[in-house]
Amino acid sequence: MTAGTRFEAIYNAHAAEVHRYALRRLDRSRAEDVVAEVFVIAWRRIEDVPAEPRGWLLGVARRVVANARRAEQRRASLEERLAVNLTVAEGRTDSPHRLADALLALSETDREALTLIAWDGLSQREAAQALGVREGTFAVRLFRARRRLQRSLTAPPPTTKSTATPQEAR
Repeated sequence: MTAGTRFEAIYNAHAAEVHRYALRRLDRSRAEDVVAEVFVIAWRRIEDVPAEPRGWLLGVARRVVANARRAEQRRASLEERLAVNLTVAEGRTDSPHRLADALLALSETDREALTLIAWDGLSQREAAQALGVREGTFAVRLFRARRRLQRSLTAPPPTTKSTATPQEAR
């Protein structure tokens, strides 16, 4: 039996069960992501998959779910820390929205540099490796991204345009 044929048989026999397992632990879209990741791992490690793969697949799913939960906790923790720091530093109460707006205003390159460090918890060396650049290049990118984010956060919030006429404004 070829690797492709074996993988297909494993997928057909166990995908629904892995999906049910993930659904008991996560919402539907994240459960579907778990199933996809489990079977990517199974494909890459097809030689390691035992003859009776059910337990092995659910063990992989358990680890993938745990990783997804840890990533979500890191993201929530970062948002909370950033919100608290911004609120304290600027005396603002709208910090989560300002932070989200400031991050979205950055270029994809800047957001990627910041999130690899803050959300994914990578070191500068690891982040540089993930992006395929030298560590020094990444350090400069990160410095500039932080500076742009800080500028965006300290800029006064946009004011809404008044519809009052000049006479009414007096």
